[in-house]
Amino acid sequence: MSSKSLRLLAITALLMTIHFIPSFANLQQPNRIFVPAIFSHRTLPTGFETHALTNQAVFDRASELRASWVRLNILSWRDAQPTPTAPISFSAQSFQEFENAVSKANQLGLNVIAIVDDYPEWATGAVHRCSPIQDQHLSKYADFMRALVARYSQAPFYVRYWELGNEPDVDPSLVLADSPYGCWGNLNEEYYGGERYGRMLNVVAPAIRAADPGAKIVFGGLLLDRPTTRPNDPSKPFNFFEGALRAGAANSFDIVAFHAYPIFNNTQPGIDFDRDQQTWNSRGGYVIGKARFLRDVMARYGINKPLFLNETGLRCHPSMGTACQSGAYEDSKANHIVRMVVRSVASQVDAFIWYVLEGPGWQEAGLLDSNQQPRLAFNALKHLNVRLLELRTPLQSQPISYGADLEAYRFSGNGFVLDVIWSVDNTTRQISLPASAVIAAYSRDGNPIMPTISGGTATFNVGFENIYLKRQP
Repeated sequence: MSSKSLRLLAITALLMTIHFIPSFANLQQPNRIFVPAIFSHRTLPTGFETHALTNQAVFDRASELRASWVRLNILSWRDAQPTPTAPISFSAQSFQEFENAVSKANQLGLNVIAIVDDYPEWATGAVHRCSPIQDQHLSKYADFMRALVARYSQAPFYVRYWELGNEPDVDPSLVLADSPYGCWGNLNEEYYGGERYGRMLNVVAPAIRAADPGAKIVFGGLLLDRPTTRPNDPSKPFNFFEGALRAGAANSFDIVAFHAYPIFNNTQPGIDFDRDQQTWNSRGGYVIGKARFLRDVMARYGINKPLFLNETGLRCHPSMGTACQSGAYEDSKANHIVRMVVRSVASQVDAFIWYVLEGPGWQEAGLLDSNQQPRLAFNALKHLNVRLLELRTPLQSQPISYGADLEAYRFSGNGFVLDVIWSVDNTTRQISLPASAVIAAYSRDGNPIMPTISGGTATFNVGFENIYLKRQP
């Protein structure tokens, strides 16, 4: 049988299985409805960081998520060029690990964000692997990046996103010598070392673009710990990004990345950890507040770059003890991941990367457990992706009102809208709308929800756990 005949046969079989959903207005009692889901390949904002994509169990779970992004912190300049005169060794261990991980990512159709850090001591003159590269060695770093991008932008790798450092807005005195994040920061400078990072970008960006004009340069994901000084701490890490702009680096990067790490520190139900801690609360929480902060800085310099929230999670502080292995934490993490993604899209943040996929993860934040089995947050993200894949792209959402005590966001669909709704506290509330407007509804974990129907009105219960309401525009 020809390939054309096979395709026609498959289409015919699919059409024969489709059952259309009746209007909720005609439903007076629960019915089991079977609806086929047909998805096209498109880019979602969601993704994950992982150090274990070559592990078959982790790979299989990654496939289930149907995410679009993976962040890899594997490459080591120190590993590839241990002395200034040594040729770059692409057979170095970190490069082999990176290539294997990229191969797996490509099998899943993931966009790879490659972090480049772990600098050699000869280039930094310091013991910290994350210390700033000395100005006299920036040309060497540019040569290294040119060779790196030339190799990995081509088949069979196709890497286009290059992140230069990881949380560079940290002073080296605040991290260990082998830290995988930091540490271009300088506690004693007004712009916290950002100007030095900006000078690096100005030297390295032309080399990257010469090797691959389509490459995207990602400003090293900012910890952005706080927006103001603290009592008894006059340092200004929040000025780091502006320092790079003051150095004239506005045209030397394409994307601004930032991080957000709320901490689970209370087992009481109904706590929104994105907005529960004082540092960013006055600005709307970690996601909305940091996005606004960075856009305000860019506006002062007349630029508007895309934003990536490319490392985030809800970590459980060790002081919580056994609560970090509790159902309360896992439920909070699942609620949290939906809130963070939806708020990110509403804030026009283009990518959302959870740290990490594999379990148990840093302070139990992994989407999988220690046996690489799904936790509630994995299932919540998986179902969120299912819902988002039904929408037109690029994704857009905006806050809408279902009442003062409910938070809701509306996505535009393909002939429908998708409302994501949750209660702002642990109180269950009701929403009502014409039954004829309702197409379908789902729980956070993907279970169909049937409303109460009375007199042509559909009523849903909405608690702290979100619901998805697919309805007529």
